Amino acid sequence: MKQIAIAIVLCVGAWYFFVGGRKLDEPMVHDYYRKEARAISDRDADKLCKQLARNAVIESKTTMMGRTEEASHNREEACEAQRKTFETLRMVGDRMGAVLSFDYDYHIDSVEVAPDRKSAVVKGTSVLQMGDSAFQVKTSFTQRLERELGQMRLVHAQEASVVRLGGRGAMSQSEFFRK
Repeated sequence: MKQIAIAIVLCVGAWYFFVGGRKLDEPMVHDYYRKEARAISDRDADKLCKQLARNAVIESKTTMMGRTEEASHNREEACEAQRKTFETLRMVGDRMGAVLSFDYDYHIDSVEVAPDRKSAVVKGTSVLQMGDSAFQVKTSFTQRLERELGQMRLVHAQEASVVRLGGRGAMSQSEFFRK
């Protein structure tokens, strides 16, 4: 009898984790972005990668120094790009000879939870700034989040970013790109 009760509890737990627990709501979406902000502030690319679905697609347009580059990344490519970005930011700090402040802020404009509560489309903006505006990335995004194995994951993103280099006491853009 005890074994039957344990089996029932395990079945209910498994059902909730894989099916019933897949429902999402707006507080879960906000929690996702708080975790993302913490990972970015900590410069932890691995935590950011854990927030991406296995089949994630990130489409981006990045404008820097008057040129716009378009790219599409899968999960692995996005993780590698994030690692390279954090390494570049570390190098900028080293070249400027000081530990630079690193600020990240985001604003969610809208959250549309699907009627079946299995996904949400989120529109918003974010600003990543380093060293009194020495390096600044402003991004507008539309992202689709889903529950995957009990976790919120980014499935699809469309992002448009503007990168600015400069600011008080910062190196010029040509100095930044010299190796």
